[in-house]
Amino acid sequence: MPHKAIWIDSFNQLSIREIKENYVPLEAETLIKVSFSGINPADLKHGIHMGVNDNVAGYDFSGTVVKAGPGSRFTAGDKVAGLTPAMNPRPHKNGAHQQYLIAPDPTVFPVPEHVSMELSATLGVAMRTAIDALFCVLGLPEPGSKSENPGALLIWGGASGVGTAAIQLASAAGISPILVTASPQNHETLKKLGATHCFNYRDEDVVDQIKLLMSKSGKPLAYAFDTIGNVGYAHMSDLCFSSCSEDAKVVSTIPHGKALICFATTAIDFSFESPNGRVTFAARLADAERTSRILEWAVTSLKSFAMPTLRTVSGYEAGIKAILESAKGTASFEKVVVAHDTVV
Repeated sequence: MPHKAIWIDSFNQLSIREIKENYVPLEAETLIKVSFSGINPADLKHGIHMGVNDNVAGYDFSGTVVKAGPGSRFTAGDKVAGLTPAMNPRPHKNGAHQQYLIAPDPTVFPVPEHVSMELSATLGVAMRTAIDALFCVLGLPEPGSKSENPGALLIWGGASGVGTAAIQLASAAGISPILVTASPQNHETLKKLGATHCFNYRDEDVVDQIKLLMSKSGKPLAYAFDTIGNVGYAHMSDLCFSSCSEDAKVVSTIPHGKALICFATTAIDFSFESPNGRVTFAARLADAERTSRILEWAVTSLKSFAMPTLRTVSGYEAGIKAILESAKGTASFEKVVVAHDTVV
């Protein structure tokens, strides 16, 4: 079924393209008519930093199952959301910013009645990335595990979609204190979501402020999550390391020489070319299953779960503009979704 899509080419330029390929769901896959697709910095940054391009852009989506493949747990008519895998090369069928897509069951969840289709289209990347970072890579106790509080956690970029999800998930897991960097106008909201201390990342002495707080507490800052990655020539993980104790574990959404790396999709190998040669991150199947389980629990159980201010744009030209803004980091405490029912 021919349809339109937002395309990222080999030079990481975005455009509107017509897709003529007929998508057919395979084992444990579904063909989905997209209602909304969520915009993330990764839509463009994965092309710039990891060479994931020359394909349909985007990962997050919500929509309606048109056809279920053999063995799928979903049926036609189901309202679902989730994300499509990060692969390189990436099949056209898996891009989210198009009118129809194919999604594998493990990264798809049924949309509960109390969650809107617009909101659900923002949860896949943010939630799965935060879950992988906190509970798989850093090894922090899961929500409901009744484990002892592991101590302080620093979340750099708390007003991002991933940061907002991480604050609420960490709070649900009983982690405390939760230190967050964000613009001052977002501090009060982030504290309502679970942050215990907020810092203005623009302050020249922000690292000193964090270290002073931890010094007064008499406890180490042993965990940090950099949700931002590169900003110009700087990498936020360096600031995380500077803020933490010497043996701290730091995880980042963008590759860094010392930090651990997290991904929203970990069920398959992921490779890309870096300045130092080809990098491959092996699949982590147990972590992928853990991530899916925690996400579905959170979406169903945390009924007050919130994301940054939600804005809906119509048309793919507006979608391209929003993708560029997201990658530049110019949007503050905002998640944008593209409405596909308006695309002609």
